[in-house]
Amino acid sequence: MTKTLIEKFENDVKKRSRIKRLLLVIDQLGNVLFWNGSQDETISSHIHRRIESGKATWFDKKLCCLLKKIDNNHCAKSLGE
Repeated sequence: MTKTLIEKFENDVKKRSRIKRLLLVIDQLGNVLFWNGSQDETISSHIHRRIESGKATWFDKKLCCLLKKIDNNHCAKSLGE
């Protein structure tokens, strides 16, 4: 178990800069505080799951549309983040 966590951390450090990892943590914190979501999931991923299940609010949909303009299909691509 510990070896897996260390490998995950090392892969993440190679994949993302410190700033990107910090932004990811802030995103995950926002998911917990404002959407009552998992600490291991981003707001975009959470919203995409809500849209797919038919539980999304108008705000969820608008936020996903805004993110789509910045990064094409952002919410769908973030699934699992």
